[in-house]
Amino acid sequence: MRLISVYIHRSLHLAVRQISGWLVSALLLIWVPVPGIANDRILTLATWNIEHLAADDDKGCRPRNSSQYEDIRKYLSRTRADVVAFQEVENLSAAKRIFPVVDYDIHISERPSREFAACSNSTNNRLMQRTGFAVRKDMGDRLGLRAVRQPDVRELEGAYDSGRRGVYLVLEHVDGGNKVATSAPLHLLSIHLKSRCTYQAVEGKNSNPCGILNKQINVLSAWINARDRSGQNFIIAGDFNRQLDQLSDAMWLRLETGGKPGTYVDLEKALHGVKHPKPYNRKYPYAIDHVIYNQALDGLIVEAKTSFDAKGGKYSDHLPLFAVFDLSRFEKRK
Repeated sequence: MRLISVYIHRSLHLAVRQISGWLVSALLLIWVPVPGIANDRILTLATWNIEHLAADDDKGCRPRNSSQYEDIRKYLSRTRADVVAFQEVENLSAAKRIFPVVDYDIHISERPSREFAACSNSTNNRLMQRTGFAVRKDMGDRLGLRAVRQPDVRELEGAYDSGRRGVYLVLEHVDGGNKVATSAPLHLLSIHLKSRCTYQAVEGKNSNPCGILNKQINVLSAWINARDRSGQNFIIAGDFNRQLDQLSDAMWLRLETGGKPGTYVDLEKALHGVKHPKPYNRKYPYAIDHVIYNQALDGLIVEAKTSFDAKGGKYSDHLPLFAVFDLSRFEKRK
């Protein structure tokens, strides 16, 4: 009965969000906001798989020259995102090429290096793919928040000794700051999950894609449940490699129920039910990059300013997703 109840809840929830998503999309045709508009109460969080970003020119599976790195840097600067959860970045040196250290603090996965075979599209070797965050240094002055690094979520490595770990930050209130309306911290997780299980049943041997994703779902569920039990606000951003907007998607149901009888966490997702603006295949009409968060944060998100940015498509095979949160709305709940 619990599974049926969750199924109905999910179906109705998705139907309502699809309708509201359609209305938002219609409004965006009239007014398209610029991502990351600065405001002393607005937190703009982005997630972006930057597609094989390498430390050196002409390396990796998407070779780039210095001019292309500079174009990405300028693009990110224009968006004015406060926090960028990134994926597929080789190392700290690669991240610094597009996130200047004068403007950003960079927190990148401690995933150990390993050798890879040649790329499928070139003679270059594949490089490391690390997750992480870039956090604007002026966020403390503007928003009264600072990022505190937590240990990587190593269990997300799946079946590999050197798999993709989750990078975990906590945004804490700066003592004496008067920009935000609450001192409650925000727990952030940047992830990059196993590919090639985009819509199938989440099951199988630990060595195949859906089996690996199955283990990663268990890890994420445990992380979510730990935050929920502690009453902590949290945001998970990244490349889930999963079309979570499918009706009653198995992974989404698992994340909300934690895979255990009697366990339920009401999750929300930015742009819930809205089809991806740049689909590559009819089989994959929905996004695989997501920002999900606990229900208490749903009243903070500014839906009219939350969107995928098609301009980022010229730099990567993924579009960046910008999720805008109005921190002043905390005040209205007191």
